[in-house]
Amino acid sequence: MAQFSINEITKNNPNRWFYVMNGQGEAGLVVFGYAGDQGITQVVTGQPTISAFLTEDELELFVNEDVGIADYYKDAVESENSKFQGPSEKYDPTPPE
Repeated sequence: MAQFSINEITKNNPNRWFYVMNGQGEAGLVVFGYAGDQGITQVVTGQPTISAFLTEDELELFVNEDVGIADYYKDAVESENSKFQGPSEKYDPTPPE
């Protein structure tokens, strides 16, 4: 898994999937998701470290392991959790009934 810890994701960085923590476990998770298209968008969070990944699969594994909940990533995307910045290439949000 290619993870890079940086201060921002520039427009030219190919690692477009990101994760920001400020503490431990689910409570320390600030935001995670997709940085947008390469060459167009960038991410600056004001946090000291952003972990950046090349694929959504890599990000999903990291998120689930770091918060200690097996399906946290999938559940967050499907429930439209405010900590997830989409869109996801793997999962669709499930609107409440």
